Amino acid sequence: MQKSLYVAVMLCAALLLFLTPASTRADSVSGDATVALDASTVTTLTGMGLSISPLGKASFDAASGTLTLPITSGTIGGGGDMFHFDGSGFSLTGSSTTITFRNLVINTSSDTLSGNVHFGNTQMNGVTLFDIGNGGALSLDAQFAATLSTALGVPNLAGTTFGTATIDVPLSSGTPGGTGGTTPTPEPSVFGLLAVSAAAILGLGFLRSRGRIPALRPAL
Repeated sequence: MQKSLYVAVMLCAALLLFLTPASTRADSVSGDATVALDASTVTTLTGMGLSISPLGKASFDAASGTLTLPITSGTIGGGGDMFHFDGSGFSLTGSSTTITFRNLVINTSSDTLSGNVHFGNTQMNGVTLFDIGNGGALSLDAQFAATLSTALGVPNLAGTTFGTATIDVPLSSGTPGGTGGTTPTPEPSVFGLLAVSAAAILGLGFLRSRGRIPALRPAL
């Protein structure tokens, strides 16, 4: 009896641990984010004499215009997902200036993509670069677009769709597909049901140990 009761308790504890909201499991997130550049934006940048290059752990497929960033850490659930791309980013190079964007962060709670920006002697950290719209569309943030215009001497491109971001997270971390992909978290009713079940198991075990409830035996 003691052994079966112990097994039942451990099973309930394992279920509760497994169903803990994913937001408590930081740094376990892995996968990639891909940004498919908008064709018209690529044409616009090229026409301005600007070129894009990957930095750090990022890679860029010029043929398809796709930038890939490996996820280094993050949190899923709890009202919003956050994905970090430490050491990764991209650069925009003009005729005489190069602007780098590193340590990017996608935050689905604020629907933004931010990062550290460096050009010349200027360093800005945690700057909102893009606003994330429907389907993962990335549009240049108005304030950042003004900074970019001044730094590179190009027209203000506020609101221009830079590309479309997609988060690809393995099933062990979350559900693939889109910036909103999350690991399902249990509803409060699930926790309540588990708690009631655990209490019932413990209560039955206690009563049986006192001889108040006979053990069930198969009919002959």
